[in-house]
Amino acid sequence: MKISRTVKTEQDIKYLRATMGVRYWQDCEYSTDGGNYIDPNVEDTDEESENMKKITPCVVRKDIGYKPSDYWEIVIDIDNGKVLNWPDNFWLKAQYKVADDGEYVFLDENMNEVVNITDKYDQYYVPGFLSLEDNGYGDYVYLNIDNKGNIEHAEDMRDKIRYYFDEIENND
Repeated sequence: MKISRTVKTEQDIKYLRATMGVRYWQDCEYSTDGGNYIDPNVEDTDEESENMKKITPCVVRKDIGYKPSDYWEIVIDIDNGKVLNWPDNFWLKAQYKVADDGEYVFLDENMNEVVNITDKYDQYYVPGFLSLEDNGYGDYVYLNIDNKGNIEHAEDMRDKIRYYFDEIENND
């Protein structure tokens, strides 16, 4: 006779690498001088979207979906609530539509993969822990990142990550 059982284990995660296919790069507020001057003139045009993609930090070219494309890839130190690959003096309030074009990977302290929730749980939608200012409904990432890479409400993100794993493991 064969049985199936689930064995729960604890794993240490230190970082989150979020790679997101942003549809409208202009859906943000930003500052290149640390937040002193916030550009109020980001227009809702394709040209402005391309301009913002060039300005926005952490844009990488990847082949995740159907074809190579530009993605916003941030690496977050979960304990400190800080984006590691963030340049000084760039302030961003992101309200990016990502929908189902992302990859979300938790890493250990040596940057080794612990769990890729995109692969393991078929999680292509934006997880709730990346929607800190509003409910993203799986389509939007809402993050405020200051001029040193600190994420506003990072403690909420940690709580949402714990809740996410509790829920998904109990329903898997």
